[in-house]
Amino acid sequence: METIKILFELFPYAILGSIAAGIICSFLGVFVVSQRVVFLGAALTQAAIAGVAFAFLHLLNLEEILASVFGVTSIDDSFLHHFEHTFFSLLFAVIAVLIFSQSYRQKFLTTDSLLGIIFVVAIALRIIFIQKSPIAEVAEIESILKGDILFIGAQEFYTLLTILVIIFLIFSLFSKQLRFVTFDAETASAHGINDRLWLLVFYLTVGIGISLTTRFVGDVFTFAFLILPASIAILLAKRIISVFLYSIIIGAVIPPLAIYFAFEFDISSGPTAVVVAFVLFLIVYIFKKFKK
Repeated sequence: METIKILFELFPYAILGSIAAGIICSFLGVFVVSQRVVFLGAALTQAAIAGVAFAFLHLLNLEEILASVFGVTSIDDSFLHHFEHTFFSLLFAVIAVLIFSQSYRQKFLTTDSLLGIIFVVAIALRIIFIQKSPIAEVAEIESILKGDILFIGAQEFYTLLTILVIIFLIFSLFSKQLRFVTFDAETASAHGINDRLWLLVFYLTVGIGISLTTRFVGDVFTFAFLILPASIAILLAKRIISVFLYSIIIGAVIPPLAIYFAFEFDISSGPTAVVVAFVLFLIVYIFKKFKK
């Protein structure tokens, strides 16, 4: 109990932010796993990281441009200091989504092939951008890659919370369209729903959620929590609403537990969250096997 009290005193925003990130990824993960486009998560996380690495080249200094427009001074801990990295992370992910969304327009490449191309190109670009970045900033890029959720501060938490609210609003307001195009495309066409348009909306929402979450908690955490909570929930639940509920609960509970274990054993919190989620997956999977 003493350790938990210390954690809440030292890392309140890290705990709350990790919960928000876990919910975002686990909620979107149900759609990603159900659509069988798991590799989309890997491709988008790498695209987002490539965008962050590109921002460190400072080829286009958005901070100074915005600072001059709004008549303010960009300082290290200001919103403007983080805006450029977040913007390019989002931009690269959106470009990847737009490329991927064209997969239904042609018959020459499979979805997996197109995602594989996006994935390897994003990794290649990330490596090149990191090599060309100032030496002093390479460590900062690598810290983003590792994604230690202990370093989530107030600004990151409120950003993640905003992302979470926006995603829930989109899926609440357009639940019928998004549910049909992701789970029952034939019914969507029968109801006159433009499946291409709404699939693009869906993928853009996923891309925005993944890119911004990756920016704050790293690619390993984001990709893992797109897959593991949803996979565990599918093993446990029999109804789709229960899958969403279980996935969100798992995504919300595991990150704070990971922070506790990371603090106790002096290890990185992001990878710890992935391992804890995987252990839970193994337990549930073995239980289901023996139950049969």
